Amino acid sequence: MNDYMPERAIETHNLTKVFGRVTAVDNLSFDVREGELFGLLGPNGAGKTTTVRMLCTLLEPTSGSATIAGCDLVREPDEVRRQIGVVSDGVMLYKDLSIEENLRFLSKLYDLSKEDTGVRIKELVELFDFREKASRRVGALSSGWTKKALIAAALLHRPKILFLDEVTSGLDPQSATALRDFARALCDQGVTIMWTTHYMSEPERICDRIGIVYGGRMVQVGSPSDLKRKVSELLTIEVETQSISSDQIEKLRTMGEICRVDYENPILRISCERDDDLTERVTKILLSEGVKIKSIATKEPTLEETFIKLTGGEDEIDRFLEKASGKKQLNKPSSKDQATKA
Repeated sequence: MNDYMPERAIETHNLTKVFGRVTAVDNLSFDVREGELFGLLGPNGAGKTTTVRMLCTLLEPTSGSATIAGCDLVREPDEVRRQIGVVSDGVMLYKDLSIEENLRFLSKLYDLSKEDTGVRIKELVELFDFREKASRRVGALSSGWTKKALIAAALLHRPKILFLDEVTSGLDPQSATALRDFARALCDQGVTIMWTTHYMSEPERICDRIGIVYGGRMVQVGSPSDLKRKVSELLTIEVETQSISSDQIEKLRTMGEICRVDYENPILRISCERDDDLTERVTKILLSEGVKIKSIATKEPTLEETFIKLTGGEDEIDRFLEKASGKKQLNKPSSKDQATKA
């Protein structure tokens, strides 16, 4: 196995996948750094899963190129598969086998030695806190524990890169939070993770950088704070204070950067153009006017607001989802067709 790991764990150039007359992924170019937790964010049908399936060698690209851990996606698919672990809808474990039995079976496919298999299973059982669940049938596990078992299986051969495709879908909030925290911890140990999701709040909590995918194209890439900063020229300062006069509010309006001042006891909201020193200056004005400040904080736009702004607004998203729904209806056989087949 190749022990070399480049600074860029994943790198794509104009990666494209076409199904008939439908372009599912359109000239996607981005990179994922070593040890990074990279989020691929977009609505259902945006091309996220198709992208992951290409990067995992499950689908051959129509055009473009990619390297995974320094290995060419098309020319070195076997080596790519040795470097990655995958948790996605198409990846399953044997439900009639226990977690440990599944791991022992997979160790043979990965050509691990008997000694290494025993050591690795013990490590994974401790890492995931499986305890007695390691001997329980996978089919008897809850959704949360099943997802953990799938991730354990994906980590069995010590991959450098882990693809987690919509892993929190269908999970209860507690299990979803546990998986997010675990993914973050894996990255801190040096594993590179690509996390795909349609939940807008998810990448903001755990991802180092986010790629926003829409209609098969990469709209924007950056850290959560960078993305939010790009779409909003305004910053909202929220001040908690028990009382403030109209004269004191008017004093704030004399600042050139101020766009809007609202007061709804006890919160004073000041919307203004971005300025690194503005919060400090607002604080000085309030204190000089004798305003008692209980707390003061800046409020960034949410990632959901950022996504809507970058993709053209809510109306555009609605049209995209309607179009995706229409395609599914077209592909679905009619009741007449089903009756004919019967």
